[in-house]
Amino acid sequence: MSKKSRVWNFFYKESDTVAICCLCHKNYSRKGRGTTCLRNHLKSKHPAEFLTLSENDIKYMVKTEINDNASVHTNLQLHDADPLEVQTVSDSDEKYASDEKLALMIAQHDYSFSLINSVGFVNFIKVLQPRYAINTVSYYENILCQDMYRRMQTQMKQQLVMLDSVSLATSISWRTGGQGLLSLSCHGISNDFQYKQFHLKCEALDGRHTEDVACRIRTIISNVCQELQLPKEKISCIIRDEGTCIPGSIVECNVHLLKLCVKYALESNEHLKQLDAKCLQIAKHFEQSPIAYNHLKYIHEKQLNREPLQLMEHNHNHSHLDWNAIFRLKSRMLRLKDALSLYAEEYNMVKIYPDEWLDIDLGQRVIQPIEEIVNILSGTSATASSVIPLIAALRDSLRTDVHNFVSSVTICSFARKLLEELESRCSTITTDIKYLMATYLDPRYKQAFFTHQEAQLVTEEVLAQLCRTHIQQWQPPMKIAKVASNVKNESKIDSFLDNMLTLSNTSTEASTSLHSQSQSQLKNLLYLYNSEPRVERQSDPITWWRSNNKYSALFPIVRRYLSTPAASIASDRIFDISKSLYSDMQVGLCPENVSKILFIKANLKALEQV
Repeated sequence: MSKKSRVWNFFYKESDTVAICCLCHKNYSRKGRGTTCLRNHLKSKHPAEFLTLSENDIKYMVKTEINDNASVHTNLQLHDADPLEVQTVSDSDEKYASDEKLALMIAQHDYSFSLINSVGFVNFIKVLQPRYAINTVSYYENILCQDMYRRMQTQMKQQLVMLDSVSLATSISWRTGGQGLLSLSCHGISNDFQYKQFHLKCEALDGRHTEDVACRIRTIISNVCQELQLPKEKISCIIRDEGTCIPGSIVECNVHLLKLCVKYALESNEHLKQLDAKCLQIAKHFEQSPIAYNHLKYIHEKQLNREPLQLMEHNHNHSHLDWNAIFRLKSRMLRLKDALSLYAEEYNMVKIYPDEWLDIDLGQRVIQPIEEIVNILSGTSATASSVIPLIAALRDSLRTDVHNFVSSVTICSFARKLLEELESRCSTITTDIKYLMATYLDPRYKQAFFTHQEAQLVTEEVLAQLCRTHIQQWQPPMKIAKVASNVKNESKIDSFLDNMLTLSNTSTEASTSLHSQSQSQLKNLLYLYNSEPRVERQSDPITWWRSNNKYSALFPIVRRYLSTPAASIASDRIFDISKSLYSDMQVGLCPENVSKILFIKANLKALEQV
């Protein structure tokens, strides 16, 4: 850059794009690499020095304007604010904001950190923004695991403060290769009846962490409550899945309970186990041979003129599937039945005979309601209020199947075993107060699924909790004890004892009167709630309570019980969007930082991070 202009008498050129004023020592951006911005600065901040510039320099600052009469005016406003004034710290902030967005992009979209060093990405950034310098992997890792992690923890503390009570859920998932994820999620309802769900902890595990998970969970809950300043008094319940339960204790995750019912019912039916093995063998054949798979598609679509269908799901190894994955596989095979039969005849492959196709079809009908319920309870908004109604509906469905499928010994036996498992493993649900209360406080269900005894139990529990709340809020009036000095031979301590007993008796009478009055009012409130028509099943119970302020006395109890989740499966969802993180962990990313990035990924939407 040539310094012919006299403007450089007042500036020091720090770089091609930054100059420092020698008069006020401020830094200025020269994005166009010219001197116009520098002359603007002299004009607005140092008018005397500006006037010492040569005539050629000043001409740059003359602005001509054409008014309505086409007359020309010169405008030299020497005291205007400098629009191009940029402090170095502003450039730094802009650079850091870009760094943070790049770090967040890697975490949010499950890109590997190796992307930063890839030639293609580096070249793309050079073209997009030549001024941006890509930093090291550890630099972006620190942005996520220090700055963003701390900021998100602060935001979560603020959210937790606004919740009167919360329910916790623990879950653990394992993938092939020893990759594991242990999660602790938090569920609550705010005072304005907004459902809140956060992930308090997402801990990345490997094969060395398989032992004593239940003990590990207790430590995690204790540490998280301390870090996030979550009082243990706020925690109404903890829902655990099979992997995080203490050995021998009851599994409280209803999705896991239903999966266990199907698992043990299938294991007791040898014929269905053989059919499943045959279906897996056929799927594996087409998975390993693209030519065979393409020919099967040709038979189905061209020869039989059927709608295109896929036999295999992407990213699945059909040698290792759980029952619901096999259920989906058999559903696709039933729709490809004719094409599979023709292919088997043509290539002498393993055949499924007509009576076996019938058993597969009937077995699918038995399991279909369980698959639907598992999907409902696995939803992010599913709460404990739906558990008792769905289990009751499933029980009726299985009883119907036992009666309707008597013609098939295999399927009838399977349906009966499923019913036995369901009644055995889910028997405690109808006696668990958190499920009873949640169902009653859901305006879609109320007492529809209760026996008279269960309805009475819930009513008494609601009244007891409401009365405790009202009595705690009532304080007896303060009275000043007066010592009777005219009573002969009475000691001072006797007088105080008499007054204390009198005050205690008055408080007891007032409390009893208040309790009786409150109970009457609260019973009327419950009677009014019970008299309300039940809303449609598709309605949102939280929305209903938000719009019925007349039941405000019930709001604390409603928020407590309707926030209880139906299942504990958060780790499965997080696992599905975190594959690259585990790859990075294998090549050097420490598990602690992986856990922090998982925490950020899991809470981005809930805490509205962009």
